[in-house]
Amino acid sequence: MVCAVFLVLSLPRYLTLDPRQSRVPQPGDFTLHYPLLVAHILFGTVAIVTCCLQIWPWLRQAHPTVHRVSGRLYVFAGVLPAGALGLVLAATSPSGLTMRMSSLMLSSLWLICTIAGYRTARQRRWGDHRRWMVRSFALTMAIVLSRVYLLLLMATVLPVPASDDPAVQDAWNDALVGNADWPAWITTLLIAEWWLVERGAGAKHKARAARRKAAAAASPRDNDQTRTSAEERGTAPS
Repeated sequence: MVCAVFLVLSLPRYLTLDPRQSRVPQPGDFTLHYPLLVAHILFGTVAIVTCCLQIWPWLRQAHPTVHRVSGRLYVFAGVLPAGALGLVLAATSPSGLTMRMSSLMLSSLWLICTIAGYRTARQRRWGDHRRWMVRSFALTMAIVLSRVYLLLLMATVLPVPASDDPAVQDAWNDALVGNADWPAWITTLLIAEWWLVERGAGAKHKARAARRKAAAAASPRDNDQTRTSAEERGTAPS
């Protein structure tokens, strides 16, 4: 639901193909920036939609073929093109060094986690595959969380400036997006790592409990067998 609201509010302005509708500042010396931005957003939309399908347990269990197809779309029609374009856009962004570095880090990690997830799936290392894809999905959701941080910053420490001076507006925008972007992907990635650690600890606890239960169930049988053998030899303990 959150992703659907995000797409409904964010996507339509870029479907018009009108640069004036864009919320992303355009560098004056790179005319391909806007077409690449639109392509990045469209591929990113594919990544968000297929990501939601991938983490839907019912779909994975009831329709494994759809799960596999959506997984391939997530990788090849979503993350790989969107991430590669994200690197280009980050390198040419006029939004300041903070935003450029954050976008470069996010796009790089997004590509690395997704490629690692795909490779481990090809190698049938399913445990490693799931862990890498959890990280990839977390980074996909960072764009959604960044919009929440934008609103929080605007409502607290970075309100819209009263001045109409373009220099003031540009400085405010650079500070706003830079301070929203970093914590967004760091937060989602930390949550993913916490979940993986907790899930692993829970699985180990269940495995230990199962072993103890099996050992406890086997112990009376072993004692009975020992007593029976001793009685048959006429040396049953008193």
